[in-house]
Amino acid sequence: MENEKKDGRIKRSERSRQAIIDAMLESMEQGCYMPTAQQVADQAGISIRTVFRHFSEMELLYKEINEAQRPNYEIHFALQDFSGTLEQRIARIVDGRIAGFVQVHHLIRATHALFWRSQIIKDNYQKTQKTLRLLLFKMLPELKDKDSQTQELADALTSFDFFERLYTFQDLSIQECTSIISNKLTQLIASP
Repeated sequence: MENEKKDGRIKRSERSRQAIIDAMLESMEQGCYMPTAQQVADQAGISIRTVFRHFSEMELLYKEINEAQRPNYEIHFALQDFSGTLEQRIARIVDGRIAGFVQVHHLIRATHALFWRSQIIKDNYQKTQKTLRLLLFKMLPELKDKDSQTQELADALTSFDFFERLYTFQDLSIQECTSIISNKLTQLIASP
């Protein structure tokens, strides 16, 4: 009987923890990129005390969300096939990154909003940017022979920030974004 009570408490605790994470993600998807603990509690339908029982500070919640979401976006960025022509490799990079950016669009926006408030988010974002840059140079070794300005421009062309500008602020379709980024990256690398 005691084990059943303990198992019930553990299951309730796990459900509450997941409800907090889900509420935070839902808030971000609704455009609230810096929800307070109270807003998360309200969204989850639990008390703020429960939020802080599971996450003594918001930093720990950010960390858990990042760890839970990482597989969802890394799958798009983890390139395995480094063969093919320059155009084929660029197409794989651009398609993969845009698919990843679209899938975690709101999470990246929240990351930007919280960047200066959260050391965990700042550290993770910088680490992810370095990884994306290394993958870009691995996929496109031609960049190693280019000057530093060309390398920086290639990195910028394949960034979320450039995609966001085209997709959100210029209201271009995914197909148009893909075409612009792929064509300009190809021109940049193929030029002498």
